[in-house]
Amino acid sequence: MAYLYGASIQAIQEYIFATNQLRDIVGASEIIKSLEKKFEDYVGSRDKIILNAAGNFKALFDTKEQMQELVKDFTKYVMQNAYGITISQAVVEINNKEDITKDDYKKLDDNLKIQRNKPTIPLDLGISILEQAPKTARPLYSYVKRTEKLDVSTSQKQEKYSNWFNNKRKENPSYKEIKDISNLSNNKNKIAVIHADGNGLGQLVPLLKSKISSFSKKLDDATNEAFEKASEGYEDKIREAILGGDDLTVICNADVALDFIQKYLENFEENTSKIDELKGLTDKLTACAGIAYCNDKYPFHYAVSLAEELCSEAKDKSKREKSCIIFHNIQSSNFQSWEKFEEDELTAYHKDKTIKFSFAPYYLDKAPKINDFRVVVSFYKQDNSPISKLRNWIGELHKNEAYANKLLNRINQISKNDDNWDIVSKALKRVDSKLSSQNLLVKRDDSNYYTPIYDVLQILSVAEELK
Repeated sequence: MAYLYGASIQAIQEYIFATNQLRDIVGASEIIKSLEKKFEDYVGSRDKIILNAAGNFKALFDTKEQMQELVKDFTKYVMQNAYGITISQAVVEINNKEDITKDDYKKLDDNLKIQRNKPTIPLDLGISILEQAPKTARPLYSYVKRTEKLDVSTSQKQEKYSNWFNNKRKENPSYKEIKDISNLSNNKNKIAVIHADGNGLGQLVPLLKSKISSFSKKLDDATNEAFEKASEGYEDKIREAILGGDDLTVICNADVALDFIQKYLENFEENTSKIDELKGLTDKLTACAGIAYCNDKYPFHYAVSLAEELCSEAKDKSKREKSCIIFHNIQSSNFQSWEKFEEDELTAYHKDKTIKFSFAPYYLDKAPKINDFRVVVSFYKQDNSPISKLRNWIGELHKNEAYANKLLNRINQISKNDDNWDIVSKALKRVDSKLSSQNLLVKRDDSNYYTPIYDVLQILSVAEELK
């Protein structure tokens, strides 16, 4: 008899992105990483660990006594050293530790879901007579320079941030400190929140069996290396919030978002293709990503939520088979959900057809490709580009398609003598063989037409210097 242990931090995104203060976000991220290290210490052997990344923990124990010791102490440590975190635990008895089945994992996940529904009393629960920290409405714990009032959680995050920054300075004395989100934004005050997640990992894990522990470690290394390579040259423009397993959440300057995520996906595929444990199962792992562009003052938890939605949408549209991205620029303060926004704002309804302005997902190695789309954007960014007229064309598609067609014809007549116009058409054809300067709509099914021009306009509106 063996025991399969699992623990999961609930609402990890809410914990990390509780405020828009970058030092608190980085500090919270460092706390999560420290919990991963502590989990290794409690388990005692790396070979027993199945998963240890992004707030998710799984391990296999030979004896009940070893497992009970972890159950008793780990949750207590997490809640005391990361105020505001809620963690759930569950255990499943298994007959053969060399052959953990898909049903075993499913039973463990079901038990964790049950535990999540049980309320937990926060350690910093206060009464009404206690003074509260103004930014979080939690009981006051400490002062910074006698003016800034902090609760326990924020104090822990800022302490971790200080430790993290001091270590960075030891590695690189010229390392630049960035405390505010606005320091990451471009000249248009725009940032990007990127969330990426691997495809098909849930189906692979039961097939790995005894190799799962070594695979987990190598996957974590592959993800970290992919991030490090993709962020080279952008060290002062990118901050990771979640990085581990097959998960990535970063905040970055809006100018570098597309370049960074393309490089990250390329590196992730290349790194995972070298993992020996995957031989015979798959050539490599792929990943999907969502990018939420927003103003640097926009509430962060909304942007993170949208990035996750866009990532899920990319997974669904790609059927989890290819690496791809979907992005959106948040321009409204009352953004609720991607599905509703796409239906209400990014669709023009006509009698005989429906025109959709979301051309994504853009893929790494099949049309429409991320790189080809970026080439199109770079051409439309040029000074003599008719991009302002194409904005009018997009607006007319909502009202009168016939007039929109006349407007497009007029745009082409004016621009046909421009040497770049033929180059733009060739670039559009690389995105989709049916596209050209004269035809900016592509039919994908019986009644739906799509155009990439709205996506082009989005990037041009958020990015000042295209990387």
